[in-house]
This record gives sequence, C-alpha cells and structure tokens, in this order.
Amino acid sequence: MNCFKVFIVTLFLISSLVQANESTFDKAKSETEILWNKTKSTTAEVIDNTSEKASEFGEKASEFGRKTAERAKETGATVWKKTKEVGNAAADGARAGASKIRSLADGKKCEENSATCHKNKE
Repeated sequence: MNCFKVFIVTLFLISSLVQANESTFDKAKSETEILWNKTKSTTAEVIDNTSEKASEFGEKASEFGRKTAERAKETGATVWKKTKEVGNAAADGARAGASKIRSLADGKKCEENSATCHKNKE
C-alpha cells in the first residue's frame, strides 16, 4: 500500500509538473505571438511613415525644381533683353562713331582738337 501511495503521489507530482510546463509553454507561446504582432504592426507603421515622408520629399523636390526652372526661364529672358539693349546701344554708338568719322574724312568741318585735323596739318 505504501508503494501505491508513493506511486499516486509521484503520478500527481509528475502530472502537476507536466501541466505547469504546458501552461508555461502556452504562456510563452502567447507572449511570443503578442510580440510578433506588435513587431508586424510597428514595421508596417514604419514602412507607411517612411513611404509618406518619401512622397512628401519627392513632391517638395518636384516643386523646387519647377520653381527653379521658372526662375531660370525668367532670368534667361531678362539677360537676353539686357543683352539686346546693350547690343542696340553698341550699334548706335558704332553708327554715331562711323558718322563722325565720315564727316571728318569729308573735311567739311575740322576742329582744332580733332585728331584728323592734327594729322592733316603735319
């Protein structure tokens, strides 16, 4: 009978340990599942945020490029306009100089300080 009691107590202890191990395993499994789900949701949030920020950055870069292109176009137009004005002024100055040279070369009017009159006197 003693042996039987020892066997029953041993069986009871082994049963308790097995149940404890199963509950520990189940608890670890459920905590692992919770951790995995949190990891998945956090990763999804990080991916969404990164995608959103990259999209915002792309939009801002596109807008900056568009504005830069517009400003370059405006600047180019302004530079071209000023270049034409300078060219016209240079052409007018050259015409006036050529006209002055022609009038001096014709000898119609010789001023004392004029270079061509000075050459003719020598």
